[in-house]
Amino acid sequence: MSCETDTIEAVRSTDQRMTPQRLLLLSAIRHSGEHVNINQIHDQVKQAYPFINISTIYRNVAILKELRLISETYRMDGEILYEWIGDNTHIHMMCRDCNEMIEIDDKYLDSLKREIRQDFGFNIDIDHLALSGLCGNCKNLK
Repeated sequence: MSCETDTIEAVRSTDQRMTPQRLLLLSAIRHSGEHVNINQIHDQVKQAYPFINISTIYRNVAILKELRLISETYRMDGEILYEWIGDNTHIHMMCRDCNEMIEIDDKYLDSLKREIRQDFGFNIDIDHLALSGLCGNCKNLK
């Protein structure tokens, strides 16, 4: 299945319409290869659809985030970044000094999920988690 077909099916499985603008927006996020901000998404979509308004980007990003198709990460410097979630659940560790962002596997959450389920009978949904602290380089500088 192609990436676009997979993207369309992901949106349709949530009972949402797949508009051309929404497909362009999701493709821009999914194919960026990195975390992107609203302006980067808007710039990318405008290349294919020059008349798109940034309010359309904001509105669709909010919907897609609510549908758990994309994630939102708040960097320590205040920038908000987005990425396609898909099946790729992971954790971000973000340095509060240099803003380095390190992605790690979600296997570190397994024991937390298990303990919460055991203690409270609650199954947590963690598609995305961001932790702040100091990276090794900045910690050594202090």
